[in-house]
Amino acid sequence: MWYLQHEVVIEDPPKFGISRVLRYKVTTKAPQRLLDKGMNFGVRYAYDSGVCTGPGECYPEFSRYGYFVGCNKFESMYPYPTEETAFPGGIWYSFPGNGTRCDADAEEPTGSDICTYNYSWPPDEVSIDELVGEDWEEFFADGEDEEANTKKVEALAALFKEKYPDTEDLEDPDCDFSFGKFW
Repeated sequence: MWYLQHEVVIEDPPKFGISRVLRYKVTTKAPQRLLDKGMNFGVRYAYDSGVCTGPGECYPEFSRYGYFVGCNKFESMYPYPTEETAFPGGIWYSFPGNGTRCDADAEEPTGSDICTYNYSWPPDEVSIDELVGEDWEEFFADGEDEEANTKKVEALAALFKEKYPDTEDLEDPDCDFSFGKFW
């Protein structure tokens, strides 16, 4: 929701033409070299149009650890957002692209350098119009208010539950990325 609020709907048309929220069931397994550092997740890299944009150089770290799934807790303020947010408990995950997803027929990731995650297909889908109704500006108002943002997150969760009542509820995995261990 933070990404929608602060990067997508601030442009007209929305950034990258984003018009929906997709929800996947994702399974991950970290490469052994990352596990040896005591982490299941590496740094959360940004990807714009499928290109890794950092922080820093992505591919040396992929060479070092394998193509890991990354994460960051907003409260850590690294790598982004770099200031406190009004989205308590917010976590971002990133998935390396360019053929690094496990073979679609594989049930479980192996943790090999090129098989660290897999996801369900098709994803659950909610359009932003379904979520916000006719007034995007009103829905996304008060972006710095924790209570308003909690209601936005709850509205999205309720809409997914309404549209996909048979989808199992899953907990977010613990983001155990550690700046000190990783770098």
